[in-house]
Amino acid sequence: GSVGCTLRWLLSTRFNSLFPNLPPGTLVVNLLAGLIIGTALAYFLRQPHLDPFWKLMITTGLCGGLSTFSTFSVEVFALLQAGNYIWALTSVLVHVIGSLIMTALGFFIITILFA
Repeated sequence: GSVGCTLRWLLSTRFNSLFPNLPPGTLVVNLLAGLIIGTALAYFLRQPHLDPFWKLMITTGLCGGLSTFSTFSVEVFALLQAGNYIWALTSVLVHVIGSLIMTALGFFIITILFA
């Protein structure tokens, strides 16, 4: 978890000041976490005897520490409070759809590589 948290902090502080209406650091970490968890899911399905510790360490630890729903929520709420409704909706759509796409991409990459 600490690796994910540290990586999230580094990426967020580096990128969020570039485009505050749709903070790219938060988006990058959420998309990256989606990609990692998709690859992990596909890999774990092919390794049924893998110790559950490793599954939890990657999914709950690394990806849970890396992704940030609470920061995303605060950023969307701040946009709503400022009257930036289009940016708030855009942020929600980009984060949710983007994360799902990245999860599917990660899953299919591993599926193709290990077919």
